[in-house]
Amino acid sequence: MMFDRRDYSVIPVRACGLVKRGRSWRVLAALGNFASGWGIAYPSQETLGALAGGMDQADVSRAIKDLHSLGLLRMLVPAGRKPPGAIQRGNRYQLLYTPDAPLPSSKELEIPWGARTRRW
Repeated sequence: MMFDRRDYSVIPVRACGLVKRGRSWRVLAALGNFASGWGIAYPSQETLGALAGGMDQADVSRAIKDLHSLGLLRMLVPAGRKPPGAIQRGNRYQLLYTPDAPLPSSKELEIPWGARTRRW
């Protein structure tokens, strides 16, 4: 399955000593495939699961929570309109290449884990 023209994934090098679970490592590598120079990525959990080796949405969600608790991932407020027929707008993540990395711009807002439930 082809997702991007890139043949590489940019992930934080400090993740080598932090990530202990295989599913978290695979989801981190999948997120790195979509990340911009600032580390911002917004793939769906379905896309991440497919790229990470056929994981289901629940496993991807657990891996994202694990990466967030390790300080390797930041949740950002979704941007743009929600697609027609969708329940909510898609997730936006920022990979933290350095601990306590600044937000990419003054217009970005961080949200805590679980803040999106039925609120958008």
